[in-house]
Amino acid sequence: MAKRIGLDDFDKIFQQYKDMVFKTAYLTVGNVQEAEDILQEVFLKVYESGGTFDPAKGSMSTWLHRITVNHCISGKRKKRLTSYSSDEMMEESGFDIADVTAEVPGEMLIEQEECSEMWQAINSIDKKHRAVLALRYFDGLSYDEIARALNMPLGTVKSRLNVAIKNLRSQMAKGE
Repeated sequence: MAKRIGLDDFDKIFQQYKDMVFKTAYLTVGNVQEAEDILQEVFLKVYESGGTFDPAKGSMSTWLHRITVNHCISGKRKKRLTSYSSDEMMEESGFDIADVTAEVPGEMLIEQEECSEMWQAINSIDKKHRAVLALRYFDGLSYDEIARALNMPLGTVKSRLNVAIKNLRSQMAKGE
């Protein structure tokens, strides 16, 4: 049976799950600003709806994953996915390449370039496949939890994850 979430509980839920919702949104859309907007919109939606949550249908995290991913991939998001260049990622994170190259020029620079290539490859995967990949490998959800969060059959989850991994490998091979 669904239960309504009170204001005190809402604050606790927000504090406990805001990082998870942001991470899921960011890994799905690939843009920090858009992920922040989604974070606010998801919790606003939860608050305005009275936060009806049915523990019989799954955990709180699964419920919030479903809301977040649905919001990311729904028709409401008119903007096209923007890919981050490595420079934008470094600037946004406060990362200064000069500091790294001054310490260990070769190894750190190679590691940074590989990380940048990985994010570019992840951003090149379409949203529906990237969402499954993010939920599995970044959020650590099981196949069943992903299926519940995305409201899709287990076979579809496995298929999309397989396609996402193949696409990621293909993109990484192009960069070599």
